Amino acid sequence: MRLIQSVENPLIKEIKRIKEKSEEKVFIEGVNLVKTALESQSIFIEKILATEEFIQRNKGFFEMIKKRGISIFFITEKLARLVSDTVTPQGIFAVAVFKMKTLKDLNIDKPDLVVIADRIQDPGNLGTIIRVVEALGGQAVFITPGTCNPLSSKVLRASVGSIFFLPIVKAQIEEIKFFINKNNLKLIVTDPQAERLSFEIDCREPLAVAFGNESTGVSEDLRKIPHSSFKIPHLGKTESLNVAVSAAIFLYEILRGRLKRKIYDMI
Repeated sequence: MRLIQSVENPLIKEIKRIKEKSEEKVFIEGVNLVKTALESQSIFIEKILATEEFIQRNKGFFEMIKKRGISIFFITEKLARLVSDTVTPQGIFAVAVFKMKTLKDLNIDKPDLVVIADRIQDPGNLGTIIRVVEALGGQAVFITPGTCNPLSSKVLRASVGSIFFLPIVKAQIEEIKFFINKNNLKLIVTDPQAERLSFEIDCREPLAVAFGNESTGVSEDLRKIPHSSFKIPHLGKTESLNVAVSAAIFLYEILRGRLKRKIYDMI
């Protein structure tokens, strides 16, 4: 185990670069996120950084990391606070290789539910959407140009590690259109001004569901693809729901409809 004490250390500088612009490497913070990354087959952890206090409190966990042959670095509490994005760092961090997929890389046999994150700006929203998609049976998330960086530490934390178990694909609108047509998916556009309600979606069909920018909604370019628009029933005075909340409601409604259909088919 090597000791790092200086902010000028090459590894600390590498972490700073990753946090500013993560492309093929990500910076992971917190014990739960590191544990989740260790369980995933889609991410390769290169280095672990930890404080002495964390190591003393988690000796069993650290023995497991040693057995995996991952490089471990001891850092001071001061450096932990410096590299951390949280108010109270847990004292463990990781640098890992995690590449975004392209549509050419995507290998889904008969896709029946994919989600399009269209120009989502808030990392917390994007991370939560990814978490919801993974939890409720989505098979991939397509990221359109103008969406925030899905590999940022804020997105990783908001996804609570779900991003490590779900294909995240950067794609142009034309590529998404090709994928939808090739796989006979029905495009669902979420729109608070739509006439039809979320529980009217025909869940038997293979679907691509689009959630748009927090201010302007789904883009006109995406709306040029033949689609159906749906909204969530709304009784309150606020104009609309948060996009991540909307994603949870829509995708739960789709899952509920499909499970209900399965039960009926068995009777």
